[in-house]
Amino acid sequence: MMLNKEKLVGVGLITLLHLCFFSVCVAGQNQPCRPSSCGDMLNISDPFRLKGDPSGCGDSRYELACENNRTILNLYRGKYYVEEINYQNYSIRVVDPGLKKGNCLSTPLYHLTPENFSYDHPYAWPYDWGFRTTVLMSCSRPISDDKFIPITSCNSTNGTTSSSSQPYHYALSGDGESLQVGDLPGSCTIGKSIFSKLGAASEPGNRSMLSLQDQLLLGIELSFLQIQCIRECRVKGQSCYMDYTVNSVKCDDPNSCKDLSDDCYKPIWLKGLIIILQIIFASIYTPIIAAGILGRALLGVVLSYGIYKLRQRHISKHDTTKEIP
Repeated sequence: MMLNKEKLVGVGLITLLHLCFFSVCVAGQNQPCRPSSCGDMLNISDPFRLKGDPSGCGDSRYELACENNRTILNLYRGKYYVEEINYQNYSIRVVDPGLKKGNCLSTPLYHLTPENFSYDHPYAWPYDWGFRTTVLMSCSRPISDDKFIPITSCNSTNGTTSSSSQPYHYALSGDGESLQVGDLPGSCTIGKSIFSKLGAASEPGNRSMLSLQDQLLLGIELSFLQIQCIRECRVKGQSCYMDYTVNSVKCDDPNSCKDLSDDCYKPIWLKGLIIILQIIFASIYTPIIAAGILGRALLGVVLSYGIYKLRQRHISKHDTTKEIP
């Protein structure tokens, strides 16, 4: 009897341990994902995730890495420093690691333009947000125009030609695609073109290499509004329209009806019957209508000719009467 009691106690303890272990596991699984951090980035949260985060946290298409205490975005075989994430307007600002501030002008390691991004890419570079284009050049003669910013090249591979025949280096910066080749003097050779976030432009007389560095270090601003399209529209089989001016998405179901007069409210059999009747009507009545139009035209010609002959006969009789003495 005593042995049975001991067995019961043992079974009860084992069951209790299993229940406790199961409760801890379930609580761990249901625990919401906490924001991750890397260096100065302290709030990396959905849809973003850091490499190594639990599999259920964030979206794998928006995975970031933490290297040397810097948050990194891997994009088109390039690594970009993440400087800012704005969850309100669905934007992320990244900077090329080749850009640095100093006594000479450094240039990006990678070449990224708005054309790199397709419609279904996780990120977008919206034209609505604008961007700035900076063109580097080497010239054989000095330029006195304030639009051209004198620069000092860090090395010969930064997009300008360091040769004795073209010792003068300049940068020309403007909004978007407003820069034209015609703006460049004939004595200059064009080097790299750098795209960056559209920031406050300096007045022509106040532009300098340092202010240009500040502009380039703003990096580029990309949109991750695509995630809202995926979660709100495409999971329902609907197409999506992204409005980057207000950072919102609109779903459009191709099978939905806009109003009660739409053709999609008709049954399929009725749609087919209408199409068949339209074909029959066209094949039967089109020749009849054409023949009617041709008949009316011929009748008009005959009537006009008859009237003309009657008038001619009347005139002839009138002239004959006049000639009788």
